Amino acid sequence: MKKITNAFSLILASFFVLCGGGGSGALAHDQSGPLRFGVYPYESARSINRLYAPIAERIEKKIGRKVLLLSAPDQNAFMANARKGNYQLALVSPFSLFKIQPVGYQVIARGEPSFHGGVIVRNDSGIAGPEQLRGKKIAAIGRYSYGGYLYFRQELAGLGISPDRDVAFTLLDKVDTVIIGVLNKQYDAGVLRLDALNRAEFASVRDKLLVISRSPDIPQFPFVVKAGMEPKTVQAIREVLAAISGGNPEDQEILKSLQIERIVAGEDADYEAFRHVLEESEQ
Repeated sequence: MKKITNAFSLILASFFVLCGGGGSGALAHDQSGPLRFGVYPYESARSINRLYAPIAERIEKKIGRKVLLLSAPDQNAFMANARKGNYQLALVSPFSLFKIQPVGYQVIARGEPSFHGGVIVRNDSGIAGPEQLRGKKIAAIGRYSYGGYLYFRQELAGLGISPDRDVAFTLLDKVDTVIIGVLNKQYDAGVLRLDALNRAEFASVRDKLLVISRSPDIPQFPFVVKAGMEPKTVQAIREVLAAISGGNPEDQEILKSLQIERIVAGEDADYEAFRHVLEESEQ
């Protein structure tokens, strides 16, 4: 019965934020109330709850404190909440990490191995390379996504194609929306993290898509905590995350759903090399 109650509270928490209830920054420093776990909205609220509820429940059991699993309707809303300090624990994109570090977030864990962004088109589109996308409609994730947008802007510019004038980008926020939009011919191409194509729900359509571009290695989304969290709570959360392994069926399902092989302890320094990649892409 407890598991059902926890799952229900997680769903309600996601609904609360989706309706605009972001809370105040003061909540981020409350050590006695629920711990607010924000997940970057790269999937629908339903998918985020399914993917991250098992981790939230383990953390709740370990620290003896309720964990509210939160997201937002889009990346801008999520980032606005993060910049206000409304999440005490969060899973963020590597690019957005650098945007919220000034308000006191620090890396405590990360998934492995790295992943790639890429560009997909339909097999029957006649498009074989990114140089053919001039004048085309392109679906992408969002302006805080390197693998799902930013890297490809840089690649297009290198080909002499202006990402602002020569193509029409639409930012859709969600990976599945990008894939469906390309399959339904709403868009000529889509930019996304390529490992999403390995998910079971896309098994029947993978052979209908062609990858025409691949990004450099991108470090996995980091788990971060807000400054001011008690060290023993930080350590407990890190232990829960690092303990998830492929050694039992439940853990295998969690890792598979997150599209990683393992979770390891992490720190800010792990993302410095990627910071330089981003700085070069913005020059």
